[in-house]
Amino acid sequence: MGKAKILVVEDEAIIASDLQWRLQSMGYDVPSIVASGEDAVSKVWEIKPDLVLMDIMLLGEIDGIEAASRIHSVNDTPVIYLTSYADEELLERAKITEPFAYMIKPIGDRELFSSIELSLSKHLTERKLRENKKWLSTVLSSIGDAVITTDTKGNIVFMNPAAEVLTGWNKEEASGRDIEEIINIVNEITGERIISPLQKVLRYKAVMNLAEHSVLITKSGVKIPIDDSSAPIKDEEDNVTGVVFVLSDITERRQSEKFIRSILESVGEGFIVIDKDYRILSANRAFCEYVKRPVDEVTGKKCFEISHYVNKPCYEHGEECPVKHTFETGKPHTVTHTHFDNDGRPSFVEIRSYPMKNDSGETISVIELINDITEKKRLESQLRQAQKMEAVGLLASGVSHDFNNILTAIVGYGNLLKIKMKEDDPLRHNVYQILASVERGANLTHSLLAFSRKQVMNPQPVNFNTLVESVYELLKRLIGEDIELKTILTHEDVTVMADSGQIEQVLMNLATNARDAMPDGGRLTIETERIEINESYVAGHGFGVPGIYVQISVTDSGTGMNEATKAKIFEPFFSTKEVGRGTGLGLAMIYGIIKQHNGYINVYSEPGEGTTFKIYLPVIKAKIEKSSQAEVPASVGGTETILLSEDDQAARELTKTVLQEFGYTVIDAENGEDAVNKFMANKNSIKLLILDVIMPKKNGPEVFNEIKASVPDIKAIFISGYTTDEIHKKRLIEGDINFVSKPFSPQVILQKTREVLDGK
Repeated sequence: MGKAKILVVEDEAIIASDLQWRLQSMGYDVPSIVASGEDAVSKVWEIKPDLVLMDIMLLGEIDGIEAASRIHSVNDTPVIYLTSYADEELLERAKITEPFAYMIKPIGDRELFSSIELSLSKHLTERKLRENKKWLSTVLSSIGDAVITTDTKGNIVFMNPAAEVLTGWNKEEASGRDIEEIINIVNEITGERIISPLQKVLRYKAVMNLAEHSVLITKSGVKIPIDDSSAPIKDEEDNVTGVVFVLSDITERRQSEKFIRSILESVGEGFIVIDKDYRILSANRAFCEYVKRPVDEVTGKKCFEISHYVNKPCYEHGEECPVKHTFETGKPHTVTHTHFDNDGRPSFVEIRSYPMKNDSGETISVIELINDITEKKRLESQLRQAQKMEAVGLLASGVSHDFNNILTAIVGYGNLLKIKMKEDDPLRHNVYQILASVERGANLTHSLLAFSRKQVMNPQPVNFNTLVESVYELLKRLIGEDIELKTILTHEDVTVMADSGQIEQVLMNLATNARDAMPDGGRLTIETERIEINESYVAGHGFGVPGIYVQISVTDSGTGMNEATKAKIFEPFFSTKEVGRGTGLGLAMIYGIIKQHNGYINVYSEPGEGTTFKIYLPVIKAKIEKSSQAEVPASVGGTETILLSEDDQAARELTKTVLQEFGYTVIDAENGEDAVNKFMANKNSIKLLILDVIMPKKNGPEVFNEIKASVPDIKAIFISGYTTDEIHKKRLIEGDINFVSKPFSPQVILQKTREVLDGK
């Protein structure tokens, strides 16, 4: 720092020169000496001194005091008065100009030097203080938040422009007023007055904040949501000298929060914010609806208490915790959990967790998005089952044709044997048993096709008790002598609309499974009961349509099943048996058959406690027509010539034999091309075509169309191991056709032959 520049104002030339010399000797710069007050004022403007040594009594119209007053009106140059005597009146007048010091002539060097240095130091300190105050005032006036300061009594000392705008009070009228008069704060929800934090700040000497939902009522009565922070003002000795209030208008923040909240409430997924203690800080409506709890029962609770109904984090129970993972890694994470609602019912949810980070990059909370995928899981399961059923269908349709050809030969020759036997032949009973077994074999293939390919059943009114009784002996032989078979049949009417063959297959499959579950013997009980399923039953069991049902309970005393096995038993190809002992299709087929009959099936089982299957079929009101063993009527024979085309030799020979036995002339062909050639060679005599639908070289419909082009009125019967429904699906034949499904009995093919020839 350079030498201080001092202006000497002294009307006595000798004293003035002496002062100049002494000051220069002390190292000060004294560029000029003036003798009058007027010259002093003008010289200050000219040389801008750091300090003025001013004699009070001067020549001219103004004295030193007036000169100092004029100087201070334009700048803050410090003045030290010089005087020969201390007149009290004069000194009182001099105080008005706030001099930095008084020196009484004569002045010693030490006094002169110390007075000048102290004055310069004091002036520098005051200047810095003024600059700091100005800077602070500028800052406070520039910030957007309202700033108000008070003394310890709560009287307002300062308000920045933002505070004036926020409160509606200008600082002039607010200055000196009590803070409670200017800041009128109420609770937004209750409307109750909130006392300003002044007293708390003074008592605890710490920063205090307003509670949530605080609203400022301005001078004009407008309500503005605010956030407030109040802090003590302390001096150098840590004494509280006042309080500063910083108030923020949070209207826009509230609107943003409201907007964000409305978005979150509109989102279909559950949304929650979780802190490091696993507490739910916020939850949207979708989450509350999902857990079936109001928001006040959700916020503040631990997430695992709400979602899992446990008192420990889910990772301590073996489940992967997305919250823990995101807090540890700071990265999003996705898991699938099983949750339980308020009633203990499970559901599957996909949980995606995302980190919420502060400015430092630290994860301070986690956002969870919860999506209920229970229905999605169910549909995926249905899709998988449908795909498995498609595989079953392909397998079944592939073998059914050949299997039905085999059965056709057996049933045909069996019926021919029965026809040729006398009524009292002791072997006639054996033939009946053969035919009954063949019929069940045919029912087996049709049942499998009906389930896997959704083909047409042949439902008829039937008393379910009669069905049970009809297969009783067969079931006894099936399960073996070491298992007791017991039936408990209701005396009430339990007539159902059912395909008897398929229902018999259901009972046989259940009996087979029961037998395998009791390797050391046991008891199998089949019980029927007429029950009513009402709305409360449907709600409690999760299935069914209200109505009257027959409940069929099939109970064994076997090994039972665990929950994991029960969950899969109706899946195709699922089996607990050793390889080679089961296909895994039995229960899947049962499930499909019962569903096709508009029924339901449930399983109840525990390891070591046996198993009960309960089947529910709707009861109907209908008359049951009694059937008798069909015999071949004599009127089905004839003398016409028939072209028979069948690629399976056994089925072809059987059909040919049956027709010839009843008087028909039969020309047989082993494929479609052979059939066309033989027809063209004998077209004048052939009256009817019996054509297998699927044959080598040319199929049945192609043969028929080619022959029909030559003989338009030719008649035809189509035979196949496929049903008419499957044939139409494959678009092999369009429109109505004369059709006989394999395996067929002699009476069926003979009856159809006669009907077509006679034009019926």
